[in-house]
Amino acid sequence: MLFRRRTLALLLLASFSFCSFPGVGIAKKVKKKDYVPPVKLLQAFALKNEKITIDGRLDEPVWKKAAVTDHFIQQDPNEGKPATEKTDVRVAYDHDAIYVGVYAYDSHPDKIRGLLTRRDQDSPSDWVHISFDSYADKRTAFEFAVNPAGIKQDALWSDDTNRDENWDAVWDVATRIVSDGWIAEFRIPLSQLRFSNDSKKDWGFQVMRQINRNNEVDFWKHVPKDASAMVSLFGKLNGIHNLSSPRHIQVMPYWVALEEAAPKEKGNPFRTGRNFDSRIGGDLKYGVTSNLTLDLTINPDFGQVEADPSELNISAFESFFEEKRPFFVEGNNIFNYSIGIGDGDLGSETLFYSRRIGRSPHYYPNVPDGGFVDQPQQTSILGAGKLTGKTARGFSIGILEAVSREEKARIHSAGQEFREPVEPLTNYFVGRVQKDFRNGRTTIGGLITHVYRDIPTENLNFLNRRAVTGGLDLNHRWSEDHFFLNAKLMGSYVSGDAEAIREVQLSSARYFQRPDANYISYNPDRTSLGGFAASLFGGKMAGGNWRYGFFSLIRSPGFETNDIGFMRNADWIIAGLWGGYNQFKPGKIFRQYNLNYNGWHVANFGADRLSLGGNVNGFFQFLNYWNIRGNVNWETDQLDISLLRGGPAVKLPDHFNTNFGFNSDERKAISGGFNINYNFDGKGTRRLFFGPKINLRPSGRFNMSMFLGLNPSLDKRQYVDEIQDENGTHYILGELNRKTVFIVTRLNYTITPDLSIQFYGQPFFTAGSYSNFREVVNPREDRYDNRFQAYNYGGSPDFNFKQFRSNLVVRWEYSPGSILFLVWSQGRTSYENRGQFDFRRDFSTLFDVRSDNVFLLKINKWFSY
Repeated sequence: MLFRRRTLALLLLASFSFCSFPGVGIAKKVKKKDYVPPVKLLQAFALKNEKITIDGRLDEPVWKKAAVTDHFIQQDPNEGKPATEKTDVRVAYDHDAIYVGVYAYDSHPDKIRGLLTRRDQDSPSDWVHISFDSYADKRTAFEFAVNPAGIKQDALWSDDTNRDENWDAVWDVATRIVSDGWIAEFRIPLSQLRFSNDSKKDWGFQVMRQINRNNEVDFWKHVPKDASAMVSLFGKLNGIHNLSSPRHIQVMPYWVALEEAAPKEKGNPFRTGRNFDSRIGGDLKYGVTSNLTLDLTINPDFGQVEADPSELNISAFESFFEEKRPFFVEGNNIFNYSIGIGDGDLGSETLFYSRRIGRSPHYYPNVPDGGFVDQPQQTSILGAGKLTGKTARGFSIGILEAVSREEKARIHSAGQEFREPVEPLTNYFVGRVQKDFRNGRTTIGGLITHVYRDIPTENLNFLNRRAVTGGLDLNHRWSEDHFFLNAKLMGSYVSGDAEAIREVQLSSARYFQRPDANYISYNPDRTSLGGFAASLFGGKMAGGNWRYGFFSLIRSPGFETNDIGFMRNADWIIAGLWGGYNQFKPGKIFRQYNLNYNGWHVANFGADRLSLGGNVNGFFQFLNYWNIRGNVNWETDQLDISLLRGGPAVKLPDHFNTNFGFNSDERKAISGGFNINYNFDGKGTRRLFFGPKINLRPSGRFNMSMFLGLNPSLDKRQYVDEIQDENGTHYILGELNRKTVFIVTRLNYTITPDLSIQFYGQPFFTAGSYSNFREVVNPREDRYDNRFQAYNYGGSPDFNFKQFRSNLVVRWEYSPGSILFLVWSQGRTSYENRGQFDFRRDFSTLFDVRSDNVFLLKINKWFSY
């Protein structure tokens, strides 16, 4: 049943992908009004029997035969003016690859800068970027970049402006510094690109050059600072004809050996001090057609991935962590489907959150007294596959399928060992399709997800057996791409045992059990739940100095995405306006700046006003490239429906937040900055965050960064407990005095462009003491003090949590696409039930704790057929 085809979902995708849209006729009617930017053209040279050696010399005769283009235009620092240095670009191709020769002239070759870093890491260097819109859709592009030291970068552009730096391709480049500049010679295999076989189409093409000492950014085809587009502004690459479909197969098997070294625990058969393991797996990439790619992974391993930052979350809501696993980040822009607003916490909410696949098990077993448990830390992924690409008719397609295995904890008690399921066998499916109109300036699309869990035992009945979400979206730009409209309509449906649907109803996303929520009802016997959501955004996003628009978002109480998505709150109705002023032309003090305003109103489906707020923020860059930023936020008429974790909503005092930050010029050997944030209300709650940082580059091979976080806070209304007695339910709050300190350190040493060493380390300390316990008695009373009364609470929720996490990674790309990793990961954790914070003592205590260590060797080999 688990592997049964979701016929309905696939039929919807197929019909959406291959039907004819009446909107094409509409596009023809408005064609005369569509903005067509001026064209810049380069003729590609077709190789016959000529050979090009990638050595950074450009001395083959073909480079003299190929057409040359130059005349770059500055975007920074003097927009619209000719580049300060000449750049010549030539392009040639054969049936296997595209070749690009860039001669970056420089009148001061001694000042050319190329720092050695790990691949894909940005640095204050000179750079040359080349990009191909090989689909010729004005929305998708493949970017390849190099600095004079030969450090590579590559990225995938989607939706015109979204740049995915996690995409990795296998390609070759050579650089050379010469007496009058530097040279970059590229070879891009056609197997790494996706393109239509239509020989009549010109490819989009762009070249960008960065001259570090001038902080100069030059484009071959000019991109204005106030543009809201990128790929659609590319120039044209003409003359690429008769390319065959590169249906190459790329295979990358891997082998991992690891040893876990941890302190022994007396009597615990699972903590014997050392454990050795090895495993194999692999990835496969197949070019189904010239524009569709199938990626498969079997038994994937992500041991080289950096650890998540430490935290102690005492809020009602789940923390969001970024995806870092290569299979799920590379080229996955097609699956992006935001259900939020902006770039804060709400901006991270999405229908597809890939961290759900292979997550930590949901269940932790009840261990008998004197017993021991070996709990899996992550769920193993048996296999995953994704089909992505774009058809010749303008349909972008993404299909992802993954299966994670059933996980069991081993339990040892009274001399016996037994196993208990902690995570079921689970199948995940995501399907995405978008259709382009008007050269990509209008898109219509949809996404559907499906999760199925094969629940083996009653202890896992609290998990949804099935979860389906879907959405339709419209993106529209007009008036030279200055204005935009984005609309989405979404739905969800979950089903399972009544215990599972009770968990959904009681979750922090909706709290159906709230006693004052008379517009929703908690039903413990339900076996399914459905909901809907919608959003509408629009406004002016480019052109001139002024920006403005509106935003709105609605989520019904039953809307649920967290089986495969990420969402903190349902039951929301949000509406707001925004506006801003941008100045891109340098003045007497500032090189550029912007000022913005946002205002919003939040309510729920019970017509309760949850918040009325606003924000003023600004960014100012000085002529020396230092910058400052700041904002002021305020929220009034607040009603918090989550403070009591299912209790009645509580009226809160007005809240204010201020933030100020500073950064120096990051091109310098020593740079840094700080950020300071202060939150407060009129009733004593206050939170301060101070975060200084420093970046050091003592040489072209080594760089170090340190970020210090200091976070003292006093929360007058921290949730503590819910107590039931003969007098009813008592919701207990406490005054939490908390101090948090952490330090994030990163070290990078690059020996060659293919061999590097990286270190990440974070010690984290937090302690909190509770006092002045109070019971909520009149949660919506106008007078603040009448909402609470003193309560004699006998518990002791004080805490002192300390943790250290680190990764040391040696990465060697011993041949193109083939990598060897050596990894040492370390972790230490200490928890005490006391609230006093003493950095010296806590630091000593943490590093007196014996560490858990993992030593890993991973080697993979790339084959191309």
